Amino acid sequence: MTVIPVNSEAPFPRAVIFDMDNTLHDLRRARMCAADALMAYCGIFGDLHFYSLNKNPPSLIEDAVSLYLADGVEGEFQECTWLYHTLELACISPFEGVEEMLSELKSAGVRLAVISNADRPDMEKRMAALGYAHYFELIVTPETFGVKKPDPLVYQKTLEALDVLPEETMMIGDKKNRDVRPPRELGIKGVHATFGSVDKRDNICAVDSPAEFLALVKKS
Repeated sequence: MTVIPVNSEAPFPRAVIFDMDNTLHDLRRARMCAADALMAYCGIFGDLHFYSLNKNPPSLIEDAVSLYLADGVEGEFQECTWLYHTLELACISPFEGVEEMLSELKSAGVRLAVISNADRPDMEKRMAALGYAHYFELIVTPETFGVKKPDPLVYQKTLEALDVLPEETMMIGDKKNRDVRPPRELGIKGVHATFGSVDKRDNICAVDSPAEFLALVKKS
């Protein structure tokens, strides 16, 4: 296993790969805001079944709504699920400093890519809501290569598509078990985005904000 520490003497990265949800934007907050609004619409106040939204993989709204309706909550399944998805998308917002970070990296000639485990339609809707698609040369979803994180093949294929070497590349994400540790095993410098994570802070390389990540990139 190759682990590149934060003080590595590697050259300025030619490429940076980003996770999408809870790295570029706060999906967890958007989900809970939408869930709170939907519960208020249905006359429910409390958390109850929406714990399923943050499972991995998430049960998502369809399971949560089904559980509510089975408990006798009045509502129509299609209306409730449509309302939730509409509200979630409306609540999508970037973490502070993300656009400035992307703009500076792009202007510096760093090749940028996203790898997400979200389905392509969901990814495209969220990316459109953020307005960030123009920053990225490559946007990878499970449909792109037929695999998803943490399968090493998704990182290998992404490197090939960007025409860069592992040691020329950084990857940042909120989940250590699929965004940080697996890339390191290939020689990519994996960085833990604590600002969107519920994982314990990584003890090799972690940042607390997009601005801190940008500073780290500049020092690499």
